Amino acid sequence: MKFLSFVKNLFGFKRNSKYVKNYLNDANIKSSIYMAFIVVLLEIWMIIRQTNKYIRPYWNNASALGYNSNVQLIFGMISLYCLFIVCSVAMFMFALFYVTKKRGRKSFITNLVLGTICVLWVLILIPEVHLVNYTGGTLVNKGTTILVYTSMPIFGASIVGNSFYRHFKKKDNTILSIITITCFAAVCLFFGIKVGYSDFANPWVKNGAVNTQKIKMITCFLTMVIFVACLLIWKPYISIIILTTVFVLFDYFLCQYGADKREFIEADRINYYTFLISLTMITISIYSQRVQEAYKDEKLIHDAEYDQRYDIHNGNYFVNQILKLEAEHPTALEDKMYLFINMRNFKTINDQKGFEYGDFFLKRLAKDVIAAFPKDLSARLGDDHFVILTDASGFKDKIDILNRLVTFSADGLFVLLKVGGYKLKYGENPGRAIDKARYACGMIKNKYEQLYCEYDDNMNDKFNKRQYIVNNIDEAIEKGYIRAYYQPVVWSENGSLCGAEALARWVDPVYGFLSPRDFIPVLEEARLIYKLDTYMIEYICKEMRRAIDEAKTVVPVSINFSRLDFELMNVKETIDSMVEKYNIDKHYIHVEVTESALADDEVFHNLIHELKDDGYDIWLDDFGSGYSSLNSLKDFSFDVVKVDMKFLTNFDKNERTKEILDCVIHLANRLGMKTLTEGVETIDEAKFLNDIGCGRLQGYLFGKPRELKDFEEDIENGTFKVSEKLI
Repeated sequence: MKFLSFVKNLFGFKRNSKYVKNYLNDANIKSSIYMAFIVVLLEIWMIIRQTNKYIRPYWNNASALGYNSNVQLIFGMISLYCLFIVCSVAMFMFALFYVTKKRGRKSFITNLVLGTICVLWVLILIPEVHLVNYTGGTLVNKGTTILVYTSMPIFGASIVGNSFYRHFKKKDNTILSIITITCFAAVCLFFGIKVGYSDFANPWVKNGAVNTQKIKMITCFLTMVIFVACLLIWKPYISIIILTTVFVLFDYFLCQYGADKREFIEADRINYYTFLISLTMITISIYSQRVQEAYKDEKLIHDAEYDQRYDIHNGNYFVNQILKLEAEHPTALEDKMYLFINMRNFKTINDQKGFEYGDFFLKRLAKDVIAAFPKDLSARLGDDHFVILTDASGFKDKIDILNRLVTFSADGLFVLLKVGGYKLKYGENPGRAIDKARYACGMIKNKYEQLYCEYDDNMNDKFNKRQYIVNNIDEAIEKGYIRAYYQPVVWSENGSLCGAEALARWVDPVYGFLSPRDFIPVLEEARLIYKLDTYMIEYICKEMRRAIDEAKTVVPVSINFSRLDFELMNVKETIDSMVEKYNIDKHYIHVEVTESALADDEVFHNLIHELKDDGYDIWLDDFGSGYSSLNSLKDFSFDVVKVDMKFLTNFDKNERTKEILDCVIHLANRLGMKTLTEGVETIDEAKFLNDIGCGRLQGYLFGKPRELKDFEEDIENGTFKVSEKLI
């Protein structure tokens, strides 16, 4: 079987992919540029040679060469070379425009004119029949002349047809280009046979006398065969058929119609067929090399365009195809929709059946996407995210089909689709359009009864704000649009000020006042939150240094850090550098980490412990808001635990709230951790928290977040009584 497969591949019986076919065709067209150029030079040289050797010496005695007139002399000597020049120039220009992808007016007119000349050249056959006494020629001369002149109009017609197609369709036609190359090869072969045979079999003239000696000018024939065989490569079995047929026929003609049949002696025939075998091996070798190169290129292109793991197009290919489609056919994207597809509860598959099955599920999901949207452009963007470009009408039926396929593939697990849609606008950047469809998909995060959500004007306003935040965070930091607002933290026993929490506020020249809810989630999603937090730590240290230098009262400040900060930057090095730069006591900087930021990650654990060991207070923010509260107390030793303000919801009406708060505070105290409760708004809440042992309080009862200058004024005018115990 391996041997049969080897033979099948060797002789080209294996069916090639569309890419390999186009690759071989393009290679032939590139080769024909060099071939046509060389032929033009050779034919010009032959015309000069014929003119100097025959036309000039016998201008007044044409009969010496067997012609009745000087016109017949010229036609007989150079007409075939002129024809071959025209053919080669047409091929050269066609191939050059094809390779350079030029489809403009200049290339259209050039190919049209040259192709038309090749078509009309056949009319020269009529005068040549009379001028060179065509009827008295040999059968070979007659046959090759007819074949040359019939190949020429087909060749010219294919160039004309190709020029129209490329100009108006703005793309190439592979079939027409193959016909063009094939006809050019036929003209070359017929020319080689005609000239080679004529030089071999016909008498020639020397010093005005007819010489019966034969010139074995088989070189022209062999040259044309080499050109066609080595430069224009077909499948090996086709090349073998063409070469064998041409060589055998030429051998037959030489033996049957030569003036002396014994002239083509046995030694010549051995060399002749040895040349055929060698040439055949060369064509097989060139074909094999080109096919291997095509396979490599095809794989590289496939890897660049496809998600290799899931056998579906990737995001880069998706965007590039849309840009290409829009450039070539501006109206092709009218009435189109972007669909962004995400999975609900995909984590369930990984948790219950393992990551290997989850990977298998995504592979089936990719196939399901293609099956539900067979004629639409689709791609995987990563994770369980897919994007589709589809018609604006009827797409909801396709979504339903996909949802049923997904449900079936989930094998009983509760997994559903989320689909966001965005109607395409002309000229809009594909990446931005995909983001809008993604944004719409995110709007149905917790709405399990809703399968599809379309991007609307309200979302557009929110999306534009989101994009504005991402695009302008650097400018906001540079120009000081972002400021630190300070909210007081007090001791529960007497209400005296013991610190403050620094909260970022963005006062923007376009959107005005932006709260943290507006920009912090956006920056986290865009993985830019580290820029904000780096700015905040420097802002606080800088202002603290200024206050110290001005002999103002300074209190410790807590600063929030996101889980992403520990991924995107070295938090400890950043804090250390600012504390050292502004010469701040480490005890005045409290590092707050939200409970949701805690992860079962050894690197993260080590960073937290390093900060604590280096003298920074580590605070756990929003305790009780997540699902692993007790684990966080078990795994980390915090200086302060900040109880989430949600515990104070319905404080007066729900007695269980008080019981839970009491347990939480006592648990933290028993673990050696101090406590702070957020969101305190009433005196009763403050009194209860003090009674159960909560050391610090924070909330609107003691003051809202305010700018630094207002915070400092409240300290100076006695609104805030600063405690002697700050740490």
